[in-house]
Amino acid sequence: MSSTAPSTPAATTTDTRPPDTADTGHPRKWLILIAVSVGMFMALLDVTIVNIAIPAVIKDLHTNVTSVSWVLNAYSLVLAAFFLSMGRISDRYGQKRVFVFGLVTFTTFSLLCGLSPNIDWLIAFRAGQGLGGAALLTLSLAIVLGAFPRHQQGMAVGLWGALGTAAAAVGPTLGGLLVTYGGTHGWKWIFFVNVPIGVAAVVFALLVVPHRVHRGHSEGGIDVPGIVVSAGGLFLLTLALVQGNSWGWTSPAVIALFVAAVACYPLFVWWERRTAHPMFPLGLLRIRSFTAANSAIMFIGMAMGGTFLLVVIFMVDVLGYSELRAALALTVMPLIALAIAPNAGRLVDRIGPRLPAMVGALFFAVGLGLLAGLTGTSTLPQIMWRIAFVGAGMGFAMPTLSAASMASLPPQVRGVGSGSLNTLRQVGFTLGVAVLVAVFSHTVAVNAQVATVHAVHYVNAQPQLPAQVKTMVTAKLQTAAAAAAKSGGGDAAAALQSNLSGLGPQAPAGSPQAQAESALRAGIVAIYRDDIARSFRWPFIVAALAALIAVIPGSLTGRRLGEDAGQVTLSRSEPSETGPDADVAGETP
Repeated sequence: MSSTAPSTPAATTTDTRPPDTADTGHPRKWLILIAVSVGMFMALLDVTIVNIAIPAVIKDLHTNVTSVSWVLNAYSLVLAAFFLSMGRISDRYGQKRVFVFGLVTFTTFSLLCGLSPNIDWLIAFRAGQGLGGAALLTLSLAIVLGAFPRHQQGMAVGLWGALGTAAAAVGPTLGGLLVTYGGTHGWKWIFFVNVPIGVAAVVFALLVVPHRVHRGHSEGGIDVPGIVVSAGGLFLLTLALVQGNSWGWTSPAVIALFVAAVACYPLFVWWERRTAHPMFPLGLLRIRSFTAANSAIMFIGMAMGGTFLLVVIFMVDVLGYSELRAALALTVMPLIALAIAPNAGRLVDRIGPRLPAMVGALFFAVGLGLLAGLTGTSTLPQIMWRIAFVGAGMGFAMPTLSAASMASLPPQVRGVGSGSLNTLRQVGFTLGVAVLVAVFSHTVAVNAQVATVHAVHYVNAQPQLPAQVKTMVTAKLQTAAAAAAKSGGGDAAAALQSNLSGLGPQAPAGSPQAQAESALRAGIVAIYRDDIARSFRWPFIVAALAALIAVIPGSLTGRRLGEDAGQVTLSRSEPSETGPDADVAGETP
């Protein structure tokens, strides 16, 4: 396949394929879309499905929350570090080869995760999963765009994005079912389920995905120093963001990580300008739609990052729902996105990405702003209709920005372009979690103390209570406030029910004293629930501001999809689109 024909006179690349091929895309395009989407589905599923199994892993492997958090962190760190590298390697050696490598790696390490004898091995194998996941998430989008003609690329990316949101939708629920009904070691099935799917996906990909090789110079084809510096910098930055709240943002370790990460980037730019075979052609940053879409998706990632976590905490710790019920309630978000994404893709094909991108970011901002208005007496329907706005934002923004970024690139650098897009999304997501958790940890500590003051006043205002009972209850309130603040989750109701289980001598059931004690407990819990609920206001407002900022770069994505394609001069080491190994529509795999 040659460079995609641009729609503007300033373009410098041309499409040398026969006219009918250029108009219709690859003859197996729909099968290709299914094949690569299965791989993406697995990789994204493992981002969400593992969360619900954390308590079971702690119990079965006899570990603690700090250690098991690295089951999540190891996957995220490797994803962020290798997105860009996998994209560039695929541009040099072929998208199909690297995609199949990702499938094999992800499937193999999924099996090993399920067989892990202890937490250390599980963390190591999750890192291996992350390596495979980086290849799958990076290459799936590039392969889809290469298979579809320009006038169908928005729709194709919309369908691709819809399958990704489906993974987010089924992840928590599927995880809960597997853990609940999987027997003594039910958590292992969240990894074992990937094995048969992965094996089938490898066979399917080998049969239907075309072999894509962009041949460049035979010498120095891979920029190893560039890969090492970029992966190292991204790893250090992500590690600092992940550990900032637990280690302390001003701790020497976190500051050192940030300094080292920042130092990597001028070094990376210096090297990329110096080497004849750059890993990331810096000229791509001059493509307005590419840079704007990548910037917007980073801010959208920040908005998304802590939203899932905070909504679950609110429903479980404030409203008292079970984790599975909270997960089911959250599915309205990806389900709405699933319904909107394909239609948003068709809209992008017709009117371009600018308006859908802005609308998506605005829906995000409005939904998050509405979530900031939740109170301790909010009902499940009141939460769900607010979440629906966020789902609409996801359905509009994610496929639109992905299409705007990738369609603006020459095909021979779409691998590294997709890697860049995924990297910024992941960094934004991680930054969002770190910032929102930091804000929430502060607000919940403050509001726990405020709630204690209110509760003490409430207790002292009860004329029927003896002085010694008021003193005892006040002491228990202080203990409950400390537990609620330390938990970082505002688990006021559980802490209070535990600490206020007895207010004095046990009164006979149904007696006036027992009724008074029950009313007192209910009143105190209501005070804590209402005050702790206010702790979520500022985190949601911060997330809404991040989404609102995304409107600005979203407005710069262009009036037509791919209008900037070809408006960049690649370095002399960039691969050619001609030759015996070029991808040609209709070729055999």
